[in-house]
Amino acid sequence: MEDTIKAVIFDVGGVLVKSPFIAISAYERELGLPGNYINVSLSRRGAEGAFQRYERGELSYGEFVDQWTEELNDTEANNLAYHKYLQRHELDTRMVLPQQTRVNGETLFAGMMAVAETPNECMVELVRWLKACGYRVAALTNNFRDAGDSDKLKPLFDVFVESAVEGLRKPDPRFYLQACNRLEVSPCEALFLDDIPVNVRAAKELGMEVIRVEIGRETLAVDKVKRILRARGAYSSAKI
Repeated sequence: MEDTIKAVIFDVGGVLVKSPFIAISAYERELGLPGNYINVSLSRRGAEGAFQRYERGELSYGEFVDQWTEELNDTEANNLAYHKYLQRHELDTRMVLPQQTRVNGETLFAGMMAVAETPNECMVELVRWLKACGYRVAALTNNFRDAGDSDKLKPLFDVFVESAVEGLRKPDPRFYLQACNRLEVSPCEALFLDDIPVNVRAAKELGMEVIRVEIGRETLAVDKVKRILRARGAYSSAKI
């Protein structure tokens, strides 16, 4: 028998607010880069990339911008990573890749943060509705020092867990468990929403019910939340 869901945990960027990947895609088009080229570059260094270290609060803004710009323009390493990406997705590996790029990390980051100023209103309303029904709600966000979205969104939640404060980030299982501990629920009593597949998988491996939120399909995710809670919610007697 499945556990009753007592809490819902939300990602911020790409769930509660518009996805920074929108800005990344726009910048790729502006520079004439292949689709997802910057995303592949961003993730190729794993947990030790400049972006990831900045999310954990390990770098100052100036250090982050300098190191990230250098990583983003390392075409030898980025082209190798992108070739592997093409192979994994069974795309045309004969694509001509850039021999030199002019990615400005500061410009890109500013664009990402500007997009993230816009809330996904259907998700904000979902948070309010869940609290009114009696559910505990948390945000679990990979963010940065002095992130403006955090201050605006914090009052909505019972618990707000930030990578830049905790020194941990998704998909580290310890980060998810911090949210569960503060909500006073076990992972199997939580429903988790995120837009990044690796983050969703990590939550599922801990025993959480999960929903991946896709760009432009946020209302479908809201419907999925309500459908799951009708079946497994602790407060399913509430009007859903």
